[in-house]
Parts: sequence; structure tokens; C-alpha cells
Amino acid sequence: MKTTNVTIEDVARACGLSRATVSRVINGESNVKPLTVEKVNKAISELGYHPNIHAQALSGGGARTVGILLPKTWRSYYSLLLSGIEEIAAKEGYYALVMTRDYLNNSERIFDEGRVDGFIFRNMSHVKEHEKLLARLQKKNIPFVLIGNPLRDYPAITIDNVGGGRAVAQHFATHGFKKVIFLSGPKDNIDSNDRYFGFRIGFEERNMDPEGILRLQGDYSTKSGFNAVSEVIQLYRPDAIFAANDRMALGAMLCLHKNGLRVPEDIAVAGFDDSYFAKYVTPALTTVRQPFREMGTAAMKELCSMLGNGATRGGKIILPIKFVVRASCGCPYGHDESIDKLDSDENSE
Repeated sequence: MKTTNVTIEDVARACGLSRATVSRVINGESNVKPLTVEKVNKAISELGYHPNIHAQALSGGGARTVGILLPKTWRSYYSLLLSGIEEIAAKEGYYALVMTRDYLNNSERIFDEGRVDGFIFRNMSHVKEHEKLLARLQKKNIPFVLIGNPLRDYPAITIDNVGGGRAVAQHFATHGFKKVIFLSGPKDNIDSNDRYFGFRIGFEERNMDPEGILRLQGDYSTKSGFNAVSEVIQLYRPDAIFAANDRMALGAMLCLHKNGLRVPEDIAVAGFDDSYFAKYVTPALTTVRQPFREMGTAAMKELCSMLGNGATRGGKIILPIKFVVRASCGCPYGHDESIDKLDSDENSE
């Protein structure tokens, strides 16, 4: 039999069952005998039948699709995040619909249209707008999981931002750095604020005055890191700079280089994320590694659990970070990884 235009009726005839029974199997309903499920799945495989997800949604079977809502497309770590999400989605029989534009206004609509069964948000900024949307989704019993900023008691996958900031501060203390610049992300960004909070804690734990930290405002972009340091570097000479992400750290390093200052001989620099470029810049960037793939995996597992049994766990799962010491802080660093090995590692991600 041809594998094109195979219908649910074709599957039903091949099995000697009713269309309704085949539909119940496709939609994963529990009131079907295991032998019947096996029989239908075998026919589906042999005939090459592909269920119409829109028809499934209209019949109450769900679209078998999750909406992945990302604030911007340029962030390099999204590839790892999406890889983790799609790995679990494929195992559980879901498709991923990625949205980056105007999702705050469109997410309810695409759910009501039956296009998705639930959402994963990589929420970072615009906290008030996210809170309004999430309150509406919760009221309508629409499943969702957050990656990043944990808002209220909504289900969220986040990392130990406080511990990451604390680790950088304690490492800076071993170098004797006392005058330090902290390059902050957007004012309402919880991740950045938690990293600053942990950084201050680390200073206090080493009996250093946290008032010796000069906090400068950035927006996570390379340009903002460059500009923030440019505004003060002629009047204020710190021992070190800690940026709330690697892009701002890169901007700071570019600014220092432009002003004739050496990293780390004159001013040390550390970042946060362990972005793809961190090990390639000169000097290689000391940073805090986020487990991006694991965050995507955990978020999709959580959402699948919610879709499977309808239960909402609530609260947040905090994943550990890793402090990665390279050369930009002034530590010895051996370039023992060849370009071939690095490329091989990245291509396997």
C-alpha cells in the first residue's frame, strides 16, 4: 500500500477495528487494551500513517507540540538549551514550536487555536509583562515551565546564580582584589541581581568590604560592557571586573585594551555563562559555566510530567554551576585543548 495520504480509516480497516478505537490509541487514552494498542501501532508503522495534529487537537487529543518562547534569537547558548529540550521532546513524542517575536501577546492565542499543549519560557527581562501573562495562563490551567527567572511559585528551572557570584568573589579574594567593578545586567533582571547578591556575600565571607564593589549598569550586550567601563576607567582604576555575563566581560576587555590596559596584568576580568567564545579570546576568560543543555532537559521533563498527569509541581529546580578558571583573572592557564578537539566537542553538541 502507498504510504501517502494514508487515513485513520485505512489504519482501522487494516486492524479490523473501529475508527474510534484507533483514535483513542493515537490520542494515548488509557481505556484501551495493551494488545489493541500494539496492533494499532504496528499498522500505523507499516502503513506509514501520520496523525493530523490539528485534528487531534480538535478532538481533545492535544497537538503533541510545545511552544518554546525565547526573548531574542541572537543568544548563542540557545542552541544548547534547544538541544536539551528537543532531546526529551523527541523521546516523549512532542514537537517544539520556537517563538521569538511578540510571544507575550500571541501565546494565549496559539494555545486556544490548539497549536500547542503547553509552554516553556526562557524569561529574562520584562518581569511585569511576564507576570501578567503567566497569571492568565495559570487561571486558564495552561501548563508552562520557566527557564531562568523564577517568578512567584511558578514551575521553574534555574541555576545557582548566588553561588556563582559567590565563587567569583572568593576567587578574587585569593588574588587580593579589593577594588572591583560589577557589570550588572538590566535593573529588573533577577539573574543579574542574584549574581550581584552572591558576589557581595563572597566578599563578606572573606572579611572584605562589599562597599569596595562599584556597580555599573549594562544590558548584557557587548557594547554596554564597553560603554560602562569607558565612562569610569579614566577616573577609577579597579583591581578586577566581574561581569554578569560573558558578552559584557568581552566588552570590558575590549575597552581596557583600547585604553592601553592589559588583562590580567593591570586589571583582571571574569564573566558568567561560559559562552562559546570564552575559551578563544586572549586571554581566555575566567567565567561561571551554566548547564544550558541540562536546563532544557529538565524543563521539558517537567512540562511532560505536567501534560501527562495534569499535576503542577510548583516551585523551582536549582541546577549547580561550575566555576571555570582560565587566564583572564591572573591564574596560570595551559592551552592544552587543540582547535580540532574544540571543534569536535562543539559539533557533537
